[in-house]
Amino acid sequence: MNNNVWSDLHKNYKSQDWIDKPSIFAETAIKYFPAKGRVLDLGAGQGQDSRFFAEHGYDVVSTDLEESALEQSKSKLPQALRQKVSIQKVELREELPFDTASFDVVYAHLSIHYFDYDTTERLLEGVRRVLRPGGVLAFFVNSVHDPEYNTGTKLEEDYFQIDKTAKRYFSVDSTRKLMWGFNVNVLDDQGETYKDRVKGVHNLVRFIGTLIPAETYTGAFACCGAIIEREQGGEKEVLLQTRWQPFSDPVYSGTLEFPIGRLDKPFEDVHDTLAREIKEECDLTLKSIKQDVRTAMVNTGKDDGIIGFRPFCCTQQLKNGKPWISYIFVCEVEPGKPTAQLSEAKDAQWMKISEVRKLYERSPEKLFGLQLPAWKYYLEDQVQ
Repeated sequence: MNNNVWSDLHKNYKSQDWIDKPSIFAETAIKYFPAKGRVLDLGAGQGQDSRFFAEHGYDVVSTDLEESALEQSKSKLPQALRQKVSIQKVELREELPFDTASFDVVYAHLSIHYFDYDTTERLLEGVRRVLRPGGVLAFFVNSVHDPEYNTGTKLEEDYFQIDKTAKRYFSVDSTRKLMWGFNVNVLDDQGETYKDRVKGVHNLVRFIGTLIPAETYTGAFACCGAIIEREQGGEKEVLLQTRWQPFSDPVYSGTLEFPIGRLDKPFEDVHDTLAREIKEECDLTLKSIKQDVRTAMVNTGKDDGIIGFRPFCCTQQLKNGKPWISYIFVCEVEPGKPTAQLSEAKDAQWMKISEVRKLYERSPEKLFGLQLPAWKYYLEDQVQ
């Protein structure tokens, strides 16, 4: 949205009877805030919610991009609140200009639904960075049930150019996929605003969640991974994707990995986990496991069941990162186009074995560390 559109909107808002009232969502969200602390209000407009939070004792950084909104916010700030509210110009497409873990609450009312998926994801990662562990994120966004949804020009999934404005529309499910790293307190499509009440719109998406503190480890984590092969043009290729977990796994986020996932369903057969992870992470279907060696399920007559299996190899993380132990299998999949799971990985691609070997030998830091020993075994097998 260009600055002229924003300016025109705020000129219109000045005459509305609700512009100086706290929003309906702010009155709901504050119930989940800590008793005191520092609030970052993103896209605060003319500052009515920022002032509302300050009146309740919070220290608030109130931000917006539009100059006229910032001026209105400054002019409406009473003397009694000027020590509680700092007003700042911030462009949400850029990195948030605040220190790591410097806010107890991040709040956004109808301000983070104007961006493409990658920008939205980067913005939310910035929010995770500036929130303190246990801090609250509360945001309010357009819904796929809005009458404007699927009008104008479609730019990408759930993202449309409507007149002069690009808008993203959220569902409960799409919001949940974006909000990893949070315990959810509120997630629904029952939100409303004063201006939308007159249009009969009562289904905006509300999210209020608490940032999960960094994990403390009391034991190892088991996981399984898939080196997926195919023959292409007479040369063998393997499937790689970019590991993308900048908050939950900052040590290895941005490195190349083969699909891998945690054994997090009690008593799920590891081979079923393998198939599930391949499907969930890159939307492909497991066809076969190379040198598949496993026993039938056995029992002791005590209502138990146990299997034995031989993966291609195992790896274990002994320092930094997370305490993983992985079972790695070499696999083939049914034909199909790989599509990486955006919440954890991206840029799924087939890569020639010769290119993987170059990475392993010359730039091992570009590969997910837990998988380096598996690549050693695998690449050695390719020259035998």
